[in-house]
Amino acid sequence: MTLFDLADPAIPLPAQLVLDTSLLLACRTGDDNPNAQVAQQFIRRLRRKIADYQTIGWLLIPVLQECYHIILSRSLRRTWEALPPSDRRSNWLVTYKHQPNFLAAGFDDMAKFDDILAAIPLTLTQPDDMASSLGHSLDARIRYFITTYYLLPQDALILAEAERLGVTAVATLDHDWRRVTEFDIYTTPI
Repeated sequence: MTLFDLADPAIPLPAQLVLDTSLLLACRTGDDNPNAQVAQQFIRRLRRKIADYQTIGWLLIPVLQECYHIILSRSLRRTWEALPPSDRRSNWLVTYKHQPNFLAAGFDDMAKFDDILAAIPLTLTQPDDMASSLGHSLDARIRYFITTYYLLPQDALILAEAERLGVTAVATLDHDWRRVTEFDIYTTPI
């Protein structure tokens, strides 16, 4: 398929588009992704297309899970780093396992992220949205995307879920998605 430069305001947007974790996280205020400004401009454009019922922006459950994981684990790391060295366990994860209430420090960041998603607005997939008539098992498609495009499992899962949904376009800031030839990839300046 085709690579599209999501910084180009003249590129056509598809009728349906899956959004990847990297793109969504870059929409947060103060995000350190070097392409955050480009991502935010793209999302503003996408928001208008969604409002005009010209595009559906899909939020897959694996993407939402990955976003929450990154937001909460960064918060846990900050909490762990702020502890006096004498009170720190070996790492932030061990600290969390012994003091799960530290997770609450990230709840505000997660709520702010939910507000960003609601403002776009994205359509959150549900399990019955993924009913497949493709005749392929999900695990086989995940392995296929891993071995064909040398993707990590989470990215392969996102592609497999997009495929089961019938969506052939993905927006991401991750450069490794450029190897994928079976989907239109909207990505950082090419």
